[in-house]
Order: sequence, then structure tokens, then C-alpha cells
Amino acid sequence: PHNRGKLEMNLHQFLLALRGRLWVFASLLGATIVAAVIVTLLMPKTYEATVALLVDTRDEQSISGTMPNPRDRVGFMQTQIDIIQSMESARRVVQDMKLAQNAAAKAQWQADGSRGTLEDWLAGGMLSGLRVNSSQSSVITLTYSAHDPKFAAAAANAFAKAYMDMTLSLRTEPTKQAASWFDEQLKGLAKDRKSVV
Repeated sequence: PHNRGKLEMNLHQFLLALRGRLWVFASLLGATIVAAVIVTLLMPKTYEATVALLVDTRDEQSISGTMPNPRDRVGFMQTQIDIIQSMESARRVVQDMKLAQNAAAKAQWQADGSRGTLEDWLAGGMLSGLRVNSSQSSVITLTYSAHDPKFAAAAANAFAKAYMDMTLSLRTEPTKQAASWFDEQLKGLAKDRKSVV
């Protein structure tokens, strides 16, 4: 019982000490709020533009057009994300937006003394503002962050366009190569036939 009274006394004294220092806590809270407001006002604003892409995950090689199993689908979606985030995709964005023609960009590239080409340097910079996510659905969400809202929207759209162009090219290029090969074979056969006749 004697120790309990001593504990209560110490707790009471502690609360009195806190009450006496209330102005210190209030000052720290006020200074923190003011600092947060100042930092918020001084930091440049960042805008985000988002594009949603619906990806067809059907197996085009299958006659029935069946859906892949969940494991294959996850791998397929990750491949699509990798295509969007590739340097090739970013180079197409740089070309589409004509960023290499910007005098300020050329000056910054030269000032940085970067190795490689201006296009590769710009493509690497473009990838830094890109974020790509996919959920359990067949939708890929592509978000681009920039200090200028128009640039953010243009970049998001350019990445979406680059992805669509690349996937179309990946699907049609083998067919074009096969058609070219068959054309060469037909020309050879026609030439052989003329020489026989």
C-alpha cells in the first residue's frame, strides 16, 4: 500500500509536469504544421494521366480460341507489362512525341555528358515517369506522372500507342516473313518452270 501511494504521487507529478510544458508541445505541433504547409506549397505539383488497356488473353494459335489457364495468363500479362516498360517502347514514345527535336532536351543531354544516344537518354527518362499495374482482370493500367498535365496525358497515350504498335508488329511479322519466303519460293518455281519449257 505504501508503494502504491508513492506511484500515484509520481503519476500526479508527471501529469502536472506535462501540463506545465503544454506550450512546448503546442509550439512543436504548430511548427510541424507550418513546415508541412510550406513544403507543400514549394514542392512542384505532379500530375498523373492514366490509360487503361484491355488485353486479349485468348490463345490465338488454338482453333477454338480457348482461354489460357491461370498460370499461363499471369505469365502472359507480365509479358505485356514488360513490353510496355521496355526501352524499345520508350524509344517509340520519344520518336512519336518528337522529344529528340527539343533544344532544351539536347542541351540537358550534353550538359549531363551522358553516354549513348540522345534517344536512349530520353527513353530512360521517359520510363522513370511510367507506372504499369495489372489486376486479376485483363486490364493493364498505365499511369504517367509529370509536372505538366498535358505532357503527362501525351506520354500516357504515346506509351499506349507504342504498346499497341509493338504487339501488332509481334503478331504480324512472322506472317509477313512467311509470305515473303513463299513469294521467293514461287518465283524460284516459276523461273525453273520457264527454263524447262
